[in-house]
Amino acid sequence: GPGVRTPTHIYGGYRGPAYCGSMLAKVWFWALSGEDAINRGERAVSFMGLSGIKTTIPYYKQILNNPTFRSGVFDTGFVEENPELLNYTERLSPENLALALAAAVAAHAGL
Repeated sequence: GPGVRTPTHIYGGYRGPAYCGSMLAKVWFWALSGEDAINRGERAVSFMGLSGIKTTIPYYKQILNNPTFRSGVFDTGFVEENPELLNYTERLSPENLALALAAAVAAHAGL
């Protein structure tokens, strides 16, 4: 949407290397106020859909929801000072879990 840019080299059906770096895509977002920018970032990250690999999307959701981050009063030590943000779980929605199971069954059956 407006104020969001996602530069990437991946595309639908992309099959990356087995061991790739974490930089498959970037999400840049901006707005006229910090609060609007963070809200825009939350929306952008929540709409990202990447299947088949573990991502850092839940980690960024944790950061964007952090009260200190949202206040705008932080520095480059933010990540080191908030190690609890690394304690996140990545949960699939029931729909995505059903799709993953169907894909696994299809792959096993050679379909």
